[in-house]
Amino acid sequence: MVVLGGYTRLTNSGLSMTKWKPIQHKMPQSDEEWNEEFEHYKLFPEYQIQNKNMDVEGFKKIFFVEWFHRFVGSSLGVVFTLPFAYFLYRGHIKAPFRNRLFALLGLGGSQGLIGWWMVKSGMNEKPDYQSKPRVSVYRLLVHLNTALVIYGGLLWNGLTLIRKPQELLLKPEHLKGNKTLRFLGIMLLHCIALNTLSGACVAGIDAGKVFNDWPFYNGQLLPPNMMEKIPAIKNIFENRGTVQFNHRTFGYLTFTVGLITLLKGRKLNLMRHQRIYLYIMFGLISLQVANGIATLLHGVKPMEANAHQMMAICVLTSAILMTHSARKPSKLYGMYLNKFIV
Repeated sequence: MVVLGGYTRLTNSGLSMTKWKPIQHKMPQSDEEWNEEFEHYKLFPEYQIQNKNMDVEGFKKIFFVEWFHRFVGSSLGVVFTLPFAYFLYRGHIKAPFRNRLFALLGLGGSQGLIGWWMVKSGMNEKPDYQSKPRVSVYRLLVHLNTALVIYGGLLWNGLTLIRKPQELLLKPEHLKGNKTLRFLGIMLLHCIALNTLSGACVAGIDAGKVFNDWPFYNGQLLPPNMMEKIPAIKNIFENRGTVQFNHRTFGYLTFTVGLITLLKGRKLNLMRHQRIYLYIMFGLISLQVANGIATLLHGVKPMEANAHQMMAICVLTSAILMTHSARKPSKLYGMYLNKFIV
């Protein structure tokens, strides 16, 4: 779903559906219905500024991408809600897990509203920091961040259900390594989140196309005019050069923290599956760095950029798997294990 959202953004399809129909998800069927949708699309800045030469056949292509994105989102809501309601009714879900699922359900419902709130911003006159009609980069950040929280929450809680409790896995000799790996994993997750959100800023204002060399910026060590906007904080989100610089910097930071985690983890007394996750995590981060550089040098083509976003989700997944494997044991079992630590 997150990758599909990225594809919708990269193909400039997100503003094609100018009406919000949270219940009705039927595609236009007749030529009359298509023409009606197209005429309504013509009332908004994206058509008037960017797509004046588009015909109804071209409109159908971008409309389908946005329609499919919304359809999948609604379908996911049904797939989650119906089984949840059934098991809740049968009394199979106990607190506090029930409360976590209610929170995820609430986030999922709000995500649809956030998505429309984001799309609405692209139907107004474009702000100065955008070269073309686009959704607000700030609202895009909220939309992506909510998606990542939902994904992370689903994955973490799913792992909690299917994995054996730490009390059945942890031995006294693993306790120190488990604690250190958990700390490093949490640090890495913060870096990945920052880097992913900075990537959303890159996509939101087309910052990936402003410099297409590496490791420099059109031959310079730093982008020019990095602090030209006032107030200065706007440069973090609206200055294309600064936004690309931030994304590269967070990428270097993520790679560095991943490397430190690998080197430190190799020396720790870890369980076998933790060590496997450690190597998978660093392998995916290394691939993501190479993929990001290649995407940049090739001019940020939509399919390559979408693959880069897909890899970001894979990196996040590997970090969650690793960190979850190092979760805390119960308090009583932790106290018991500490008796064996000299």
